[in-house]
Amino acid sequence: MKIEEFDKIKELYDESILELTKEDTADLFKYLDKPIQWKSNRTRRTFYASDATRCERQLFYSVSGEKETNPSIGPKQLKIFALGDAIHEGISERYKKVGGWQFYEEVPGEIHIPKAEPHENDFLLHYRVDGILDRFAGDKDIMGIDADRMILEFKSIADFPYTTGKNKKGDIYWFGAKDVPKYDHFAQLQLGMYGESVKYGLLHYYNKNNSEEAIHVLKLNETFVHDLIQRMWEVMDRIARGELPERPFKAYPNKGKTALQKTKKEGEKTFKSDWHCLYCNYADMCWGLNKTE
Repeated sequence: MKIEEFDKIKELYDESILELTKEDTADLFKYLDKPIQWKSNRTRRTFYASDATRCERQLFYSVSGEKETNPSIGPKQLKIFALGDAIHEGISERYKKVGGWQFYEEVPGEIHIPKAEPHENDFLLHYRVDGILDRFAGDKDIMGIDADRMILEFKSIADFPYTTGKNKKGDIYWFGAKDVPKYDHFAQLQLGMYGESVKYGLLHYYNKNNSEEAIHVLKLNETFVHDLIQRMWEVMDRIARGELPERPFKAYPNKGKTALQKTKKEGEKTFKSDWHCLYCNYADMCWGLNKTE
């Protein structure tokens, strides 16, 4: 609204809109931002598909039942999740319209990894795929792929990870999800395909900033999945031995050891903390921050 436009209706607004203090709005949001689900006190003894590419040290803490020192889910994150859920619902409704195919929404599953030498334990690997397309009309291929079933995974992301970055010369310095699937999403879908014994999977990206969409079709790579399972098995073995993995990422605590710095300058060089550590739920525990005597 331009200033001159506002001036014409200022008197109307002054009469009709109540002034609120920060305390007034904060009191309301105190109730609006309360979580809608009760937090479970269950100790984790299993893995989830989204764990497949996470830091081994973080997995050691979470699977062994350590309490988070830096909980990341607050009111802002819950609203982001809610927006993602709404976008996913919209995408799901569209896939129900695909001719010749039945769409099944949000299919959970689990893979039992049995104990085998030299590993000390078995474990369960849980996954949940956003959808499965099951063909019921014999001549209805999808995107030229001859398959009777396909796993679907929907991801709503912001413009930065979605868009491929290019410099002024047009050289690529960052591959966005529009052109190259994010590695963690690739791994998650591979595990879903493996769990459902399905050869093909579809990764559907939705850009929350401008509603642009991109699709990648993946083929099951069992060697890759077995490597992921081996990685998680090794974490289970370390838990059984009480052997904390080395940090795979680098970060720089501040002088008071109260937080991690985004950057640290040493001489003429500037070093960046890995984002994995900056946003980790166990950052204080891992880096020895905010210790109390």
